[in-house]
Amino acid sequence: MERKLVAILAADVVGYSGMMCDDEEGTLATLATCRTIIDGCIERAGGRIFGSAGDSVLAEFQSSVAAVRTALDIQRRLTTQNAEVSENSRMVYRIGVNLGDVVSDGDNLLGDGVNVASRLEALAPPGGICISRQVAEQVAGKLDEGFASAGLKGLKNIPTPLEVFVWPARAARSIRTQPNYVRWAAAIALGATLAIAAFWYSHTLPSASKLPTVARIALVPFKNLSAEPGDTYFSDGLSRDINALLARFSNLFVIAPEAMLAFRDDTGCENLREKLGVDFILRGTVQRSTDQLRVTTTLTDAKSCRQLTSPGPFDVDLNAKRLLEVQLDIARKVASAIGSSDAPLFKSAIAQEIRKKAPDSLDAYECVFLSFWFYQTFTIEDHRIARDCLLRTVEAEPDYSLAWSRIAYNYLESKKRQMDTLPDWSEQALRAANNALDADRENPDAYYALAIHSRMVGESTDIFRNYAQRAIELNPNDSWILADLGIFLAYSGEWEAGEAWITRARELNPQLHPGYGNAFHLHAIVRGDYDEALAAIAGMGGARRPMNMASTAAALALNGELEAARRLADKLSKEFPDAAKDPLAPFRARDMPEDLIDKLRKGLKLSGLDV
Repeated sequence: MERKLVAILAADVVGYSGMMCDDEEGTLATLATCRTIIDGCIERAGGRIFGSAGDSVLAEFQSSVAAVRTALDIQRRLTTQNAEVSENSRMVYRIGVNLGDVVSDGDNLLGDGVNVASRLEALAPPGGICISRQVAEQVAGKLDEGFASAGLKGLKNIPTPLEVFVWPARAARSIRTQPNYVRWAAAIALGATLAIAAFWYSHTLPSASKLPTVARIALVPFKNLSAEPGDTYFSDGLSRDINALLARFSNLFVIAPEAMLAFRDDTGCENLREKLGVDFILRGTVQRSTDQLRVTTTLTDAKSCRQLTSPGPFDVDLNAKRLLEVQLDIARKVASAIGSSDAPLFKSAIAQEIRKKAPDSLDAYECVFLSFWFYQTFTIEDHRIARDCLLRTVEAEPDYSLAWSRIAYNYLESKKRQMDTLPDWSEQALRAANNALDADRENPDAYYALAIHSRMVGESTDIFRNYAQRAIELNPNDSWILADLGIFLAYSGEWEAGEAWITRARELNPQLHPGYGNAFHLHAIVRGDYDEALAAIAGMGGARRPMNMASTAAALALNGELEAARRLADKLSKEFPDAAKDPLAPFRARDMPEDLIDKLRKGLKLSGLDV
């Protein structure tokens, strides 16, 4: 039997059995029409159908790009077809695409590569597409459409959870899930390391930045009720701002907004209480027209699931000043109801400073909202829209510091994600960040951008640390900043301090991306604690990227598990042949410590790789 690496497309009809029960003849006729469309798309793209039972289709492609383009083409053509027939005659497909190792059995293909594609198809939203991380990396920047991460997902009969990416991007939230964890015995040791990290940050961060020990509140992204569905970015931005006001200027423990995206459509009080350990839940709605804004809120006691007296409703003119006052009013009333009235938020000087730093125009507010919305879609289009909008904003309001710092990070993201990267991205990012500080010396977002920039251009760790420390001093409760800077700090060799920031981020954001566990994984290798290193990588959902595969193979080999190490090294060579030629390259590119690279080199040699 021949073994090969191919992209697999799996497609299946939603609710096919019910359709057959209702109208067998009509369903078969519709299926024939849809199969003509699907088969034609696959054939034109150079694919080959190798499996077709009833309503399902399995096809192979020589490239991930061809497979995903075909999937998008199929869904678009089926949408057009469905628009031309009655609702009862419409047939909707789910599609999954995976890149994996398969075995040829005559004209058929077998193996995990096929199985994973089928499991991804089952996860996809009706009319949508789910792809694996490997496929997402292959197609990045090569398609007009964007796929959003839905996080790690455990798949039936697949031992390791996989990160899933979804189209349309807005559907990702509904299937986000927490990662599965394996290797439990060693994970207990990992828990001890996390406890040490918690001790570290509690003794290294200023006392004023200790996490609050009082009431915990979760702010669910406010629901967009506007006539335009695309206004979700606006309701999300309004929610995020209220979250930030409570996190920075109240005495409440505020769950990070990133954690709440997975619960956007979750109306269950008990579920949020159990998964997030919160005492209170704030929900709301946002509806805007051309010149009016309406905001309602619902404050709930999570222990009893009883609704409390809630701020609002607010019916105001739609402008920047009134928008800010609504946000301040909601934050104050929530803090007063469940926190204390002596929080900084109630001090007139703090409120006046917040007003002073706010933009004059509603357009400026919206541009900043758009810059955060990019992280929901990760599309080139949204990236460009946000950048152009922010550039217009700073031209009109050159003293709006947050717009400048978001521009800085837009340029940094363009380089990190290799999308729309300008030749002078570094100079533009540095200029924008410095302009942000000229406008406001206490803008943590600007120091955050400068810290990331310093690592990306290879400046000394001291420069990075100074910027990073200042960002966290100014806003110690931003899980995004904590995690991002923490992983960079750990990679620079300050393992404990970096792990401390990541641990704090995880407390604020229970849904923190498991990839930040790589700091704990690599630090364990440095210490020679290979069981713990393997527990950490298991907690991340397993080794899927070339960098993780290399470090895990080294840890297995150094732990005496040579057979497993060699299997993983062989997998790395087959799936990522270019990366296997120099598996230490990503560690050097991040300027990681020599003691780590020496251990990895030794382990990789034992696993059979030529380093």
